[in-house]
Amino acid sequence: MKKLKGILFDFNGTLFFDTDQHEQAWREYVHHLCGREITDDEFRYCIHGRTNADILKYFLHSGLTDREIERHAEAKEDIYRRLCMKMGDQLHLADGAYELLDMLKAAGVRMAVATSSGRSNTQFYIKRFDLWRWFNQNTLIYNDGSIPGKPAPDIYVTAAGSIGLEPSDCVVFEDMPSGIESAVAAGAGSIMAVASSLSHEFLSSLGGVDEVISDFRDADFRGRLIEMVTG
Repeated sequence: MKKLKGILFDFNGTLFFDTDQHEQAWREYVHHLCGREITDDEFRYCIHGRTNADILKYFLHSGLTDREIERHAEAKEDIYRRLCMKMGDQLHLADGAYELLDMLKAAGVRMAVATSSGRSNTQFYIKRFDLWRWFNQNTLIYNDGSIPGKPAPDIYVTAAGSIGLEPSDCVVFEDMPSGIESAVAAGAGSIMAVASSLSHEFLSSLGGVDEVISDFRDADFRGRLIEMVTG
């Protein structure tokens, strides 16, 4: 592993394995809006990692106002959050994530979140997962409407800047093609893919990916990662 200085985490499908809940919510809402099903390729390339505004524009093919986008987005997210609350004991961060984040904080590693989630979902995550244990208002970068969505590089440039670094100084953890493309465009120093819903083989085939993991449980990986950003 090359020596770097910080870590940038995507959230959905990376720190929190919620792909099934997002897909079900979009299935229900798009069927309600358009009367059609969503294909696997549309989920992979047009939904996951994208902002709600971009997704809604893709499906509705119309000039939506900001107010209309907000109304549709919140209706979909209401469905999503209800599905999350039905997860019961599975409503937690990815396996090994708590341990890794605690280790990184104890080691003084600079880290930030770069998520396409909007404000309402981000507030939900802060409350459910006590994210202020590891991040703060400056280092939890979410879709507030001011940053172009992935695959544009802006969110990773912003997240790196929030911890005083360039993307080239940082490890990025991602789970979807659009996020990986964003990290590559930002010039990330290293990209780790999390196979929460896509296969190891597919993620390994994407340009820029240095390593693929299933979750954060592997103690050897956690140790190598910390050495990478502190050694």
